[in-house]
Amino acid sequence: MTLNLARATCFALLFASCHPTPRFPWSTPSREAPFEHAEVRTLNEDYQRTDAVVLLREVLVPTRAALDYAAYHANFIIADPAPEDEADPKALPAFDQAAPFGGAIEKSTLSADVFATPLNDSERTHAVAFSPMLEFLHSGKVEGAQELERAFAQVREESWGLPRRPGVAHQSISEVFVHGGELWAKIEFQPWLKQAWSLSDQDGDGVPELYGKLSAPAVKASVIASIEGDYRKRRLSADEVGTWANRLASYWYPSFNTDLVPHEAVWPDSHTEADVKKRLGERSYPNPTVVLRGKPQGTPTYEVFFVKGLGGAGEAAPARTGPALPRLAKTTATPDPRATRTTIERELKDNGGSFEQWTAATKPATDIFRQRLRSLRGQVKALEGNDGFLFFKNSLAYAAAGKDLEKQKKGKNPLPVIVEFQKALAARGVDFLFVPVPTKLEVYPDRLDPKLSAFAGRVVNPQGRKFLLALANAGVEVVDLLPAFLAARRDRPNELVFQRQDTHWTDPGLRLAANVISERLKKYPWYKELARHGQPFTTREASFQRLGDLHSRLPDAAKTRYQPEQLVAQQVIAKDGTEYVDDPDSPIVVLGDSFTGVYELMDAEHAGLSAHIAKNVKCPVDLVMSYGGGPNVRNKLMRRGAEALESKKLVVWVMTARDLYDYWEDWEPLAK
Repeated sequence: MTLNLARATCFALLFASCHPTPRFPWSTPSREAPFEHAEVRTLNEDYQRTDAVVLLREVLVPTRAALDYAAYHANFIIADPAPEDEADPKALPAFDQAAPFGGAIEKSTLSADVFATPLNDSERTHAVAFSPMLEFLHSGKVEGAQELERAFAQVREESWGLPRRPGVAHQSISEVFVHGGELWAKIEFQPWLKQAWSLSDQDGDGVPELYGKLSAPAVKASVIASIEGDYRKRRLSADEVGTWANRLASYWYPSFNTDLVPHEAVWPDSHTEADVKKRLGERSYPNPTVVLRGKPQGTPTYEVFFVKGLGGAGEAAPARTGPALPRLAKTTATPDPRATRTTIERELKDNGGSFEQWTAATKPATDIFRQRLRSLRGQVKALEGNDGFLFFKNSLAYAAAGKDLEKQKKGKNPLPVIVEFQKALAARGVDFLFVPVPTKLEVYPDRLDPKLSAFAGRVVNPQGRKFLLALANAGVEVVDLLPAFLAARRDRPNELVFQRQDTHWTDPGLRLAANVISERLKKYPWYKELARHGQPFTTREASFQRLGDLHSRLPDAAKTRYQPEQLVAQQVIAKDGTEYVDDPDSPIVVLGDSFTGVYELMDAEHAGLSAHIAKNVKCPVDLVMSYGGGPNVRNKLMRRGAEALESKKLVVWVMTARDLYDYWEDWEPLAK
């Protein structure tokens, strides 16, 4: 008998000898069924999901289904941590044996043995990762997606008679298998759920599992057709794989601090941490397609994907859409922080004359923010508001802090880092604009709670304003978007500047930001020379559907209440009819976090902030973007070296304002 099955049998016998009732009524399989997928291979053969920091996967066929499976199957990064109040491992499960999992799975089909199911070899080796498949169905508004969402929630809600803890699930559907018109589910238990070890770990991946058929009401013919159609069969192009990678990085960022990173022809490369190389035994792997770096618990982790036939050493330079850009004469930087200083000093005068008084006046709002924060449990990071609005936990934490941002502990104070960056650029004759993006909560506080209606159109976080004033007083020019966003809410109440179910802005919000930035840009002395070589751009409307990055962070029971939003974007089009692409040779750099990636590198594409700034100033711009490292993305630019910066005239640093408070890692020193 193999090790995993022997261990499961031993646990089952031990618990059966102590208790007259078996812990779970499903027998131990007679043989193992190691993981195998027809289109995905794990390259680091010693990979163990329970203690890994690197996952290397080769995708043999570049379909959305295969890519999603490579990213989600037995991935260490998406495991839920053990709750602090773990249940007594000796407690007997007491559950409704007539309808386990709330009836979402047909009871008679449940088995710990995949060979006891009707799945044949081909069906078993074409498993589909459940969560991204469900998101695919939602995005396409496929009939039956809501029923599957409910079944998913029912499986996660089964507590086996143990205490229910908000935001904590004992198990989840990880994968499904198509069998004719049926869907069979693989249900994986949490590795910390000691009660589940009377079950087997038949596939040897470190956690026990069950198999069963999803009940008929949860499976529509339209769902099967969608899975068996484009999801499984359509091969993605290299550009589409890039879009998939950008979407994955953005989707995982709020929980796992993920980011796409440049890579060399062989991975690990010169940028990879020594500890990671050591864990791999100094092995190397040629031609990575996607390298995703995360920091879920403070330690760097990697997901590296090798797509057969697509390879790739590093980031490909985008194709040029127009004539060569001019090299402008070197000039002296000309920061002008007066506008921000004047605006905030006027606000301060109108609100009592001191930040202490202003902060005290917003205490009713702060109290509600803190109360809602305290209501969050476990892995839940999204809150429901009203009118379909969802809000991100970190945005509430930023608004609720009520603290001087300069007095954060060492490594968390952004002021000296931003000032240092501005001075380093000015020494090279490069102008600098800092653009903090307000949070949705700052613009729509009343959509979190109607009791906040008195604060609609008002500043709810005076400490954020205090920090921008400190930057201005230190000589840093800030493009202050909050007044423009509040004015847009007042003057065009039906035109939202933020998506309801996502942390990011809408197309109107994005274009408003681009307009404000562009108007300042046109005032630089060197812009007249650049304008002489201007390139015309036009736009065309594109629509798309997005479930939003907050949906998956809701409590399971709440997820079924939301459908994808129907959104529009304005794609930027060059004179020759091609879609706009950023140009690394541009004298203007847009440096930013996911707010610069949405609409440009995912969803509609070619419709992001950089594209609309380029349209406004009639010149392509250079986009340097990091999903998970907005505060530290500047080092991506600095590592290009002094020579690369010589041709730059302006760096526009765009980042979400919420990261100014208690950012998940320290603000890094400037790369030399």
